[in-house]
Amino acid sequence: MSKQDQLSMDEEALFRDIHHHILRQAKAGERIDTETELATRFNVTRYKVRKALSVLSQMGVVDRAPKRGMTVNALGPKNLSAQIQVQMDIANFDIREFIEARQLIEVNIIPLAIRRMTPALLGRLEDAISRIEANAGNSAEADRWDREFHLLLLEACGNRVLQVFSAALVTYFEKTTENLPQNDPQFFLDIAKNERLLLTAIKDGREDEAKALLSHQLGEQVELLQGTR
Repeated sequence: MSKQDQLSMDEEALFRDIHHHILRQAKAGERIDTETELATRFNVTRYKVRKALSVLSQMGVVDRAPKRGMTVNALGPKNLSAQIQVQMDIANFDIREFIEARQLIEVNIIPLAIRRMTPALLGRLEDAISRIEANAGNSAEADRWDREFHLLLLEACGNRVLQVFSAALVTYFEKTTENLPQNDPQFFLDIAKNERLLLTAIKDGREDEAKALLSHQLGEQVELLQGTR
């Protein structure tokens, strides 16, 4: 094992230890240790502690402010998804594993989404599709609204555990935007067309058709992203 690999493992272990310690303190109602106290407790430099706390702050786990110290934020679904995504980044999973997980989870939440869909969510899904069409010439923006469409489908399933894990998978694909066709509006217009068919099947309660449409759409993404690697 190289020194660089060992360093990465040590930093990951420190991050996990600090994360666990801070959450334990918050759960017990204790005052959260300062940066200096954490450095002393774990026998490391303040610089290393600061790096770990910076990641926790980006994840939304903690809130740091001058003179006010550090507080632990409530762990809502969005914060939990962000935490899971950071851990996935650290683990450096292969993109094929992410795609496979998306296919297994997203397709199989369709029955729940059909049963629990609300008029308000239907409206938001239709708006997301319209925004994909309106921004078809802007790959980054169109892709952002495509992810929003999938996140809304997860919200519709009404199961917060599934939503947390699945949202971490979907938002991971922000990293793949640059691999999508650039300056090709038709690519995103086709995505919007497929999502309209999917939404119509969901509205009509055609469960098997909706699952097949979503599976096909995600399958096309697999082929596209694998072809760019």
